[in-house]
Amino acid sequence: MPSKDFETQLKNALRSQLGIGGTEQDQLKTEMLAALDKLGSASVKDDSVQFKGSAIVLPERFSGDLLSAAAFLEQIHEQEEEQFAFGRTFKYRPWDGANAFQNALYRVFGTTGLGKATMTFFGKRPPQLVSIQVSPTETRQVPWGEVAMPVLDATFELDSTHDPEYGQLFRLHVTAPKKRRKALEGFFDVVQNELETNSIYKGKAFNGADDPEFLDLSSLDESKIVYSDEVFAQLQANLWTVIEHSDSMRKLGIPLKRAVLLEGPFGTGKSEAGRITAKRALENGWTFVLARPGKDDVFQVLNTAKLYAPAVVQFEDIDVIASKGSEAQISRLLDALDGISNKSTGVLALFTTNYVKKLQKGVMRPGRIDAIIHIADLDRNGIEKLIRNVVSPEVLGDVNYDEVFAHVEGFLPAFVKEAVDRAVRYAVSRNNGALDFKIETDDIVNSAIGLRRQLELMEDAQEGTNTPTVDSVLRDTVTTQVTDVVQRTIMNAGNDGYEFSVKGENGKRLDKVSR
Repeated sequence: MPSKDFETQLKNALRSQLGIGGTEQDQLKTEMLAALDKLGSASVKDDSVQFKGSAIVLPERFSGDLLSAAAFLEQIHEQEEEQFAFGRTFKYRPWDGANAFQNALYRVFGTTGLGKATMTFFGKRPPQLVSIQVSPTETRQVPWGEVAMPVLDATFELDSTHDPEYGQLFRLHVTAPKKRRKALEGFFDVVQNELETNSIYKGKAFNGADDPEFLDLSSLDESKIVYSDEVFAQLQANLWTVIEHSDSMRKLGIPLKRAVLLEGPFGTGKSEAGRITAKRALENGWTFVLARPGKDDVFQVLNTAKLYAPAVVQFEDIDVIASKGSEAQISRLLDALDGISNKSTGVLALFTTNYVKKLQKGVMRPGRIDAIIHIADLDRNGIEKLIRNVVSPEVLGDVNYDEVFAHVEGFLPAFVKEAVDRAVRYAVSRNNGALDFKIETDDIVNSAIGLRRQLELMEDAQEGTNTPTVDSVLRDTVTTQVTDVVQRTIMNAGNDGYEFSVKGENGKRLDKVSR
């Protein structure tokens, strides 16, 4: 890792040479390479020839034999000029590595704050510039492919490699004279330091796509999201406390690696709980990765979380995985989570589902899922908080929340909000359209009574079934009969070729027969 002494030495060397001539430029190059050599000396050990001040120290076997010593030095010199190829793999995703490589070039070879820029891209194949997202609102172009760096007499190749544990990782290859190996190892250390301190993913919130998109949480207002007191307490204890007080958890020996399942019907705030978790993760230096159902590779997402730990990884609608005949996939996912060897590694898996009964019982036993939080209807305090959030203080009258709760008990949050919206219309109607009204208890109660029947019908309705109508049955029967007649007519026709189409509702072709 680059030290402050290295940074100071490099910056002073560049600043002192701003706008100078050729001889001094050579001196600048020498000083920069010396700084990188010093940084990379820990990675490269070669004791065959040592430089101590102005003296050259050779192996003891050459003592008194000047001719052999001279021949040995000539051989060493030839070897040092030979092309040498090596590389380093970084445990970061490819675009993160490309961004760090570009930052390292600016940092070492010049940009604002370091004096006159000396870095240019050129060579047989100019580098490909790839546009990547680096925040919810920003993109940046980074190099990919070959990048020539004349100061190091080197050509870099930015690439990716597949790691069996982590998936795609950033790989940096270089071809240069062997004499540059210390300087190049030093430059690799600068890239590593950039990744550790300026990663575009670590401590950020993004989805699990191959080209991740960052999540914009700027509009999230936690005060507008309401849960019952019990649900809020469980979310705080099982999710947010682990993130907000991870140091205390470690001291107490409580694992940061855990799995939490949020289950409940539509519209109860499971996704919003995930957004709150993402916001709190960012506030406490954790990474947040969202695995979208049917879009992202869940195992790759988990591997990304491991790379950028401490991290929360949210798997939405895990029943979708189970519905595709892959219930074993959920077990495999939990096995992979269990397989993280370091139990102090903060990888918190957050699962959500609307259909908890679709999941295998074995998946939900303690030791597989650490906590299951049922999110459904609101309690009395939650109802009052939701109404106060939805209705502005200017129009909210003296509401008896105990009476309101008696009429909305069992309502999902979406139904409570709809009841309040209807209450506004009741109040406007009662006030003959004038806007100087107040929402009273009866307004909310009356709208809740009207909604109760709709809630009962929704709960009794069968989900995902398509009952055929009389019209559709008759249409399918007639279409089949017409097609049979056409086919028989064609079979009895002459040799002239033609095409006939049968069209149904809205002009959609139902069948086509040609000769």
